[in-house]
Amino acid sequence: MSTLRISLIGILSLALGVPGIAATSSPLFARGYTVIPTPQKVNLRASDFEFTRGWRLELGTGIQADDIAAQSLREQLQERFRLTLGGAVAEGSIRLAVTPGAVSVGAVADSDKSAIAEQAYRLRLDPHEISVTGNTPMGVFYGVQTLIQLLKVDGGSLWLPEGEIEDWPDLELRIIYWDDAHHLEHLDVLKAALRQASF
Repeated sequence: MSTLRISLIGILSLALGVPGIAATSSPLFARGYTVIPTPQKVNLRASDFEFTRGWRLELGTGIQADDIAAQSLREQLQERFRLTLGGAVAEGSIRLAVTPGAVSVGAVADSDKSAIAEQAYRLRLDPHEISVTGNTPMGVFYGVQTLIQLLKVDGGSLWLPEGEIEDWPDLELRIIYWDDAHHLEHLDVLKAALRQASF
């Protein structure tokens, strides 16, 4: 086998994700859940639980009905899974809340640790209660994105792992490059691109 072919196989394996490598580095992946980027701290319990339309949304401290985190949660559940929260029988609740200082940030590459802390969140996943707590509303928003990514379709049902996740970025600034030199997109296309990038 040529060196070029071996190199290409290696690159593709890393790009597509080799189960043996990923499973050793992420407890989420080992359980069949994928989150990009991998959260800073993951503590899973042994079982998973089903997530249904019987769950309801609760807005805690610092979160209003029109908050972007609450909007994003509702919209993405509907768009991705055709699921609307708030069934007749409450099977569980998702609570969004801002609690300054709730998550202590560990080592990061960015020199401005306080800016990093603004994006930190804690996600607690239990069979009857999910809580997304951010140090700021921004943290709650990123916690919601992780929650949506975690939802796994299996056997026609949606599943989540029991446990707790704490996360924050390594760098404050998040950037995407949009080349509009050869095409001018409508506003709805740009908004969809930003929603996808934040997810």
